[in-house]
Amino acid sequence: MSAAYFIAKRIFFSKVNDTQRVSPPAIRIAIAGIAIGLAIMLLTVAIVVGFKHEIRNKVSDFGGHLQVLALSSNVSFEKQPICIGDSMLAELEALPNVQTVKPFITKPAAIKTDKDFLSVVFKSADVDEREIFISETISRKLKIKQEDRVQVFFVQNNGLERNLNYGAADVSVKVRTLTVGGTYQTHFNQYDEQVIWGNFNLLQQIGSWDDDMASGLEVRLSDTNALQDCYADLSNRINLSQDRRGTQLTVKTLEQQNPQIFGWLELLDINVVVILALMVVVSTFTMVSGLLIIILERTKMIAQLKAMGCSDLQLKRTFLYVALLLTLQGLMWGNVAGVGLCVIQKIWHPFALDPENYYLEWVPISITWWHVTVLNIGTLAITMLMLLVPATIVSKISPARILSTD
Repeated sequence: MSAAYFIAKRIFFSKVNDTQRVSPPAIRIAIAGIAIGLAIMLLTVAIVVGFKHEIRNKVSDFGGHLQVLALSSNVSFEKQPICIGDSMLAELEALPNVQTVKPFITKPAAIKTDKDFLSVVFKSADVDEREIFISETISRKLKIKQEDRVQVFFVQNNGLERNLNYGAADVSVKVRTLTVGGTYQTHFNQYDEQVIWGNFNLLQQIGSWDDDMASGLEVRLSDTNALQDCYADLSNRINLSQDRRGTQLTVKTLEQQNPQIFGWLELLDINVVVILALMVVVSTFTMVSGLLIIILERTKMIAQLKAMGCSDLQLKRTFLYVALLLTLQGLMWGNVAGVGLCVIQKIWHPFALDPENYYLEWVPISITWWHVTVLNIGTLAITMLMLLVPATIVSKISPARILSTD
């Protein structure tokens, strides 16, 4: 054990009961500053990562992580159909990280009750051909509930692959009477206010489509971290290729399909950087203040050690060891508080949110040991670097002047 570390331990673990000393409360404030700063950083990262994870999962539930569509300028819900062969499905399912590949159909429609009607988007799902599933928002608007029967009107453009002119002669209206099989709620207004779920085969019949025709393919990944790699691989295979009818195909990611939502999530990253920077500054400032108070209160001891032959470097190391012990204690309590609150929120959800504004009913949490490790090491490294400056004060203390005043 070095002399510097031995002296640092004596200073740190000193139990002298001196009410005139200033350092004990200053030390407690410094430790609290580190602990609170780290706890806030852990919570910030956990909440933002949790938000991005939950929102991404909700969006992918509606359209997969990647979609294969017809290459056209059509931005409506009436997609130009593509033909999906068994060879294409087998090729996509064999790609790395691809979990499922599933065809889907979307069509604009209108729900009519005895007293009201509403324009909606009818999307295919694994439900009975005679049923539909609606959102709680639509249920409240139309005053319909489970087991109610409603009429669904489809405006069918029989020449969709050529144009979307709904005033043309090849446009027809088809009506189906369906039963409400249940409700859902995502808290995404763009989905809850207009999307209903129905049978895939029913939509094929409405469009008079062949068995291999659909609006597109939804590709779900087993590892969302590989999204960009899968997108690049899929684009190389699909982009500008043609189906059996000569329709050109393209690939889009869920971010490209929902730019508003993911643009909002990107703004959260800026907030994280700002909060982390502020917390590091506050924590470092409290530690610098605490170390300065300890040094100034120990000037007589420093002078005596210098008179006994201790070098300035040894004394700098001594007080840096003291600062290290204080910082480690602060990090310990910060981890207890931060990780503890994360665990409590993840299990019991005591902190709720307004789903109308945040899309979620409670604060989401996603914390990993990698996040905890990086934040701890980063805080420790930055704090110790900043403490090199106040530690140089020991070289300015003159033993002759200090000891001569006693």
